[in-house]
Amino acid sequence: MIDLKTKKKMGMNALRRRLGKVQVPVALGMTLVWLLLFDGFQPRFESLGLLVLGFLVSVLIMLVFPLPPITPGFRFRPLYLLRMLVFVSGRMAVASFRVTLQTLTPGTVRSSVVAVPLRTGSDLMLVCTAIASSIIPGSVIVEVSQPNHVLYVHLLGADDEKGIEEGRQDIWNLEERIVKALGTREDVDALRSGQTDATRGEDA
Repeated sequence: MIDLKTKKKMGMNALRRRLGKVQVPVALGMTLVWLLLFDGFQPRFESLGLLVLGFLVSVLIMLVFPLPPITPGFRFRPLYLLRMLVFVSGRMAVASFRVTLQTLTPGTVRSSVVAVPLRTGSDLMLVCTAIASSIIPGSVIVEVSQPNHVLYVHLLGADDEKGIEEGRQDIWNLEERIVKALGTREDVDALRSGQTDATRGEDA
């Protein structure tokens, strides 16, 4: 029979193994999404509580539902991360105003589903871009083509070629800031290569 001391030791070892599976970069990324969803970037005392609660919830999720190791994972660049947060906050504010204006304007509100091919081959950057796009009012991800890394985005108010191209460019701008803030060196190189190819296509 196993005595009580041995059972406690086995339990502690099992807990350490579980904690060892917590991927801190992923938990921080989930915390960032949590703050974006609950408007946790406002200068208020509750934002600190949201930060702590978001991180604890992220760790709890990873303990209950262990994730396989994500490689190569995130590469945090503080300056670019700050720029990304400012960009997303600005886009949310502008998009909220546009959606409100469209709702109050008489007539039919038109929309389009736009295919946006991403320029990096990283599944992690694909997921981050899809999540960030979905929290901006007026844009909803309706489908993700994983093999080709294409986002199909429902854009409110995009009813002509100009509006569709502007919406697609907004997603690309978001992808660029996410990759520069969180992507690996390979992701950044792929982004720059995609931008160069797009420029050549326009020049042609």
